[in-house]
Amino acid sequence: MQTAHSVEWRPGFAKRADNFEEVCAKAEAWRWRPGESIARVAAAVLKGTPMLTTPQRLTLLLYVEHLNDDRLEQDIACVWPSTGLIAEYLGCSESQARTNRRGLEAAGFMVRDYNRANRPAGLEAYDLRPLMARLDELEAVDAAIREAMAARRALLSEAIAFPTKYDAQAPESRRLEQSQKNFSYPVPEKDAGSPRSLSEKRPATRPERGRVNGSSSQPQRTGTVRALGSPGGASGFAGANPGPSVHAEMVRQELQSAVRICPRLAPLVPDHVLKDPSTATPEDAARIAAAAPLLLPDPERNNSLSVQWGWARHGIRVVTMLAIALEDPDVRSPCAYFGAFATKPSGGVPDLRLNLARILKQKGEIPPAEIAPAPRQEPVFEPQPELAPLMFAPGADDPPWPEINAEVRRLIRDGAHGSWFNRIGFHGIIDGVLTLSTPTGIAAERIKRDYVEAIKMAAETVGFFVDRVALTVRKR
Repeated sequence: MQTAHSVEWRPGFAKRADNFEEVCAKAEAWRWRPGESIARVAAAVLKGTPMLTTPQRLTLLLYVEHLNDDRLEQDIACVWPSTGLIAEYLGCSESQARTNRRGLEAAGFMVRDYNRANRPAGLEAYDLRPLMARLDELEAVDAAIREAMAARRALLSEAIAFPTKYDAQAPESRRLEQSQKNFSYPVPEKDAGSPRSLSEKRPATRPERGRVNGSSSQPQRTGTVRALGSPGGASGFAGANPGPSVHAEMVRQELQSAVRICPRLAPLVPDHVLKDPSTATPEDAARIAAAAPLLLPDPERNNSLSVQWGWARHGIRVVTMLAIALEDPDVRSPCAYFGAFATKPSGGVPDLRLNLARILKQKGEIPPAEIAPAPRQEPVFEPQPELAPLMFAPGADDPPWPEINAEVRRLIRDGAHGSWFNRIGFHGIIDGVLTLSTPTGIAAERIKRDYVEAIKMAAETVGFFVDRVALTVRKR
């Protein structure tokens, strides 16, 4: 038998790959097993052949599409598509199709039929038994790819523990803010957090015009780390106002209301944190993050990581956000709602006490406030200018338009007739000119473009000669 590597090889004889004998042995040993179908083979080729190029994979799929289930049960896996047909399907030249086929033969997925003279068979028969013999191998490749992707998703979804005790601390701010005692904004949300560390080299703030300076002494650094929303940290300088700031009081009220409307969060918040939110520690953050997957079960979202992000930006207020996401009946997707809150920038979350009060009212724990009815005002009727009546369809019942309109309905679709001819007006036929009116210019343009010939044919059918159709737009 002449091969591609024979010394006596001559043009016209078959060129075969080095693994030809091994591939033929696998093909001869293959026998059909129950469950082996064309659909299963096509799926294995599509998902289990990453070693092939895209044109080669498409070529192999075309050969698989020509298999027959009945012949497979008889251990026959030969197909006869011509090279020209494969090239037409692929949208390429025949030489490119032959190159793809030779690559599949070299990869051990098929064997071309040769005659006894060692030349390609004239019928272009291709034996796919080598592919059938490797079906389990291709499915194992598919399973390995799926396992690798599952392991990658599991690695990305692992919860990240707090590595240091400063993870729950708000980002450092370099702005020096005026004391709450000396100046306060009319809106509580403007009361931002104080800087966590003040550089000794930075000069003191210059007094602004129109303001009275109070105590400018900096608080003593005790080494304790306060979470965002603490009374001392939210009011500027602690020495100027020893009491809790407006913002800290808002956080405390939010936290107490959140535990009230969502009892599931009560075990996660110690009593001392309820009394003073500034005493929250990174351990509290880790405990809330660990409970997030149980509170918001969604395999597509890493809610533990969302809690950590929210804690880094907003501190203990993540508990309030969780309570609203879990208990608000107007929230359709609690996970998405909480994620939107947690990813807001620091200071970007408004006062949540209104949300909590609304939820409590809906639960019936707080009776709705009685609202005094507004004084009734007597209606004042002002004379309006009278408009000329707009007729629905003037002349629609005048003969011979009913007969013409019925014939038009028969010639075009009912939907189109109802859309464009429902409010059309008829104004007579004079010297072969049929005059119609429409309420809008859009209807007039559409009828001129698509239905003038149908109107002429309908008029001729009922016995009236119409040479031209004139369309106008009715006005008041």
